[in-house]
Amino acid sequence: MLLGRAAVRHPRMGADQRLVPPARLVLECPMRISDPGEPVAARRRLVLASVAGFALGAGLIGVLWASSTAVSGPTADARAACDALSRAGPLPEGRIGRGTLEPGVLQHIMAADQLASAAAEVSSAYDDLADRIDGVRRMALSLNFADPNGRRDLADARELCDTI
Repeated sequence: MLLGRAAVRHPRMGADQRLVPPARLVLECPMRISDPGEPVAARRRLVLASVAGFALGAGLIGVLWASSTAVSGPTADARAACDALSRAGPLPEGRIGRGTLEPGVLQHIMAADQLASAAAEVSSAYDDLADRIDGVRRMALSLNFADPNGRRDLADARELCDTI
C-alpha cells in the first residue's frame, strides 16, 4: 500500500488500479510468432524436418526394442527348466539312499519339471521336453538312477536343451 494516495479499486476486478497493467501493455506482445513476410516454404521445411526426425527416432527405438534379447513366455520357461536340470549336476549311477544325494538335486529336478510343464502348457512345441524331464523326475524320486528309461529321458532332455 502506497502512502499519501487513496487506493482506487478497479470496478470489475476489485483490485487496486495501480496493480493492473494498462490494456495497451497486455495487447502489445513482444514475442513474434510468425513474420508475415517469412516465406511459407521455410516453415514447411522446418515442419518436415521435425516430422522426419520424430519418425526416424521412433523407428530407431522400435528397432532397438524388437532386437532386445529378452525372451518371455514358454521359451523362457523352457530355458529355465534346462538351466535347473543342468544345476542338478551329474546324477549318480545306480540305486542310492536319500542321504547320499547331493543337496538340492531333487529340488532342481522338480523345478525343471514344473518349468517344462508350464512351457508345454502354453506351447505344444515343448511337450517333448516336458515328457523327458518328467521321466527324469520319476527316476530321481525313486532314487534308482540306474533306470534305463530314466537315463534315456535324461540324455534326450539334455539334447533338447541344447536346441533351445
